[in-house]
Amino acid sequence: MWEEYRKKKLNGFLKAKNRGEIDQDIFELLEIINSLDSYVTLSSCSGRIAVIDIPEVGDKKAARFLGKWHDEVEYEAVINAALKSEQWGWLIQYPPILHVACRTVENAERFMTAANQAGFRRSGIISLKNHVVEITSFERTELPIAYSKKLLVSEDYLKQVVEFANSKLKRGKEKLKRLQSIIKAFSE
Repeated sequence: MWEEYRKKKLNGFLKAKNRGEIDQDIFELLEIINSLDSYVTLSSCSGRIAVIDIPEVGDKKAARFLGKWHDEVEYEAVINAALKSEQWGWLIQYPPILHVACRTVENAERFMTAANQAGFRRSGIISLKNHVVEITSFERTELPIAYSKKLLVSEDYLKQVVEFANSKLKRGKEKLKRLQSIIKAFSE
């Protein structure tokens, strides 16, 4: 049963790869994980910074992206995106997130230990079916910066916030590199 499930998920990974839907900053790590017989990746993001228009807090269905960057972003790009907000323009910096299915609970435990060693402190089994491990961390920032096409904060403050978000994004990507080194040792 594991082999069939893994094969199906690997096919999905290959399709996403061929469509160019995989973040380049996490691609090599995913390839390494997927080369191991006891693991298969389900979904991932190397971390990103976004400006999102949200009608009201918690209304994710009606939210829309005004700007999205998987690398460091320039302050001007954030302002340009925020000024397009129809409602509440939020600046959100997301940490890396990775979902990995594991053949056994022991494999899941080994993967979580590796994640913790790499600095990902928010890791755990989120599904007992296929022992799905979620790996993420605390590098997250979110705050409203605009309302109805007007900035709510000063440009000086926003410059500092964007610099801070870029720094946290970079820190998350460094953790991914450490995780990649640890996972690479699984097959050695």
